[in-house]
Amino acid sequence: MTAIFAGCGHGDAGSDDPRPVAVAHRPVPVFGHGRRYHPPPSEGAVSAGRPVGRLRCGRASTKRYGAHLEIFAHRRDLVIPAGIGVAPPRIRDGAYVKGGRCSYPLRTLEPTGLIEIDENVHPTLADLFDLWGQPLSRNRLLSFRAAPGQQVSAFVDGRRWGRSPRLVPLVRHAAIVLEIGGYFPPTRRYFFPQGL
Repeated sequence: MTAIFAGCGHGDAGSDDPRPVAVAHRPVPVFGHGRRYHPPPSEGAVSAGRPVGRLRCGRASTKRYGAHLEIFAHRRDLVIPAGIGVAPPRIRDGAYVKGGRCSYPLRTLEPTGLIEIDENVHPTLADLFDLWGQPLSRNRLLSFRAAPGQQVSAFVDGRRWGRSPRLVPLVRHAAIVLEIGGYFPPTRRYFFPQGL
């Protein structure tokens, strides 16, 4: 039996221990190269701080929770950028975003797929992708299109989601995986930082 250590705070164990967890037979994700695998954060309406659907740009709530998103295209991991849902000029500390002119009720502040969500918002992946200014449908994921007869696969806590990926709810501590162009074993659990 081979054990592989999973990083980035995700794993399949049942404890709240934030250390990497030994996971049998789970391959280690490999990041894709090029702009398609490293898309920029929010553009369009978010850059101007304008409303995006029902979401408005303002001060971030101190009452918030986390959900996690991981995206695979052709079995390669894609970087979820810091700054989705944060209007520029963004204040950065290396790869992390510390703030901006204003922020929306859901945002990414680090390039790990961790989404911070203000309580009482009840968003879906559609809201996140609309803030990101990126396409998401059964046949499209960012700049990737599904091959004929295939579609975007969505998993929530390791279980396949059978409806449109846009309808996946961003609930507290959800571990969400989107895939296009091949299968990669989805993460069933993500270890969230204290306070989220």
